[in-house]
Formats: sequence, structure tokens, C-alpha cells
Amino acid sequence: MSENKPKDKKELLVYNIFGKIFLVLGFIAFFMSIILDNSYPDQNWISYGIIVFLVFLGAYIFNKSVIKRHNEKYGFINKKDLYETIELKEVAFGSIDDLKGALIKNNYELLSNGYYFKKVASQGVCYYGKFIEGFEIEASLDKEITKLRKFYNNGCNNISAVLFYELDDITLEHKEVVKRISKEFLVKEELNTAKFFTSVIICLLVNNKGYFFDIPDSFNTRVYTYGCLNLRKVFHNKKK
Repeated sequence: MSENKPKDKKELLVYNIFGKIFLVLGFIAFFMSIILDNSYPDQNWISYGIIVFLVFLGAYIFNKSVIKRHNEKYGFINKKDLYETIELKEVAFGSIDDLKGALIKNNYELLSNGYYFKKVASQGVCYYGKFIEGFEIEASLDKEITKLRKFYNNGCNNISAVLFYELDDITLEHKEVVKRISKEFLVKEELNTAKFFTSVIICLLVNNKGYFFDIPDSFNTRVYTYGCLNLRKVFHNKKK
């Protein structure tokens, strides 16, 4: 069995049953040691009982940790399957200038390096936005991520960036690239244990329509979810 593949659910049920048995045996052993200590006070039965109890408790905790770890794997697999069902969200806008104005209206400021920026201390997230002309999404994305990671600081451990790609036309390949990259960021955030994290939302702009990988607010990918909430506000507050 692959190390990353979750155990069969029947096997997890066996772990659960044995875990409970270990816990019961541990308590039985401890109470038996108390009884024996009263009957034979010259022996150190309490110490033996504690040792046996701790051994069974350790076995119980181990089984519970195995169950929890593999249940999380099942949840992760289900979440990945759910990602596959999500299509790009389509939103209308007037012009690029409208979107830039909407960013300012949503408390972004335009920096000298071409990025739009705002910080929300209560969320622990710094938001960046940038407009990019060109079709090489993946090549430019790598460069942008490298730049964004230089913006980490004590008050900005998490970065949520929106890269607006201005295109003359949009193809199925463009959409598939956006979906794949977006799912990769979601998976990385699900697995992330580091202090710093950068999440990027790619938004394709063509013929006064924007396309991005939007997710439900209930998802526990905090940085990406905040980014989606923020991007929706930007499109909602665009100039009329």
C-alpha cells in the first residue's frame, strides 16, 4: 500500500475497536493493581498498575492518531475531488481602468513597483494585485511569486495576490492552466505548515469579462479564501 494512500475504512474500524479495548484494559489493570495493593501491601502493585495503564494508554493514543491521520487523508481526497467539479467564475467589468479604480476603492494603494497593496492586520494577510499583459502565464507566474516572497515581514506572514492577465483572446488551454495552478495553490495551503505562505489567484481579463477560480467561503484554505472574498468585492465595486 502506498504511504500516501489512506487505509481501508474497515481497517480503520479495527484500529478504533482495538483502541477502545486497549483503553478499557488499561483501566482494568489500574483498578486491579489497587485491589491487589490492598490485599498484598508488601508488593508495589500500584506502580505496576500505572506502568501497564500507561502502556495501554499509549497504544490507544497511537491507534487514535492513525485513525485521525487517515481520516484527514480521506477528507483531503474528497476536497481534491470537489476541486475538480469547480469551473472558473465569470464576472463582467467595464474596463481595466474600472478595475484599477475598484482596487483603490477597496483600500489598495498603488506602489512604485507596479503592485497594488493593502494590509488587513486582523486577518494576518497582505493583499497584492498586479496587471500583466501577455500569454505566458506560467513563466511570468514563477517570476511574480519570487518577487512576492520578498515582501514577507513580521506583520505580513501570509500573502494573497491577484494577478490580472490582460488577454486579447481566451482559449480552453488558458482556462485549464488557471484551474490547474489554482488547485495547486489550494493543495499547498491544505498541506502548509510553514510560518509564511503565498497564495495567488489568476484572473484572466478578456472582452470586459474576468475569469478566476472561485471557491466557497466554507473552505478552510484561509489565505486563498480571503483572496476570493476580496476579489469579489473588487468586481462588485467597479465603477459604473
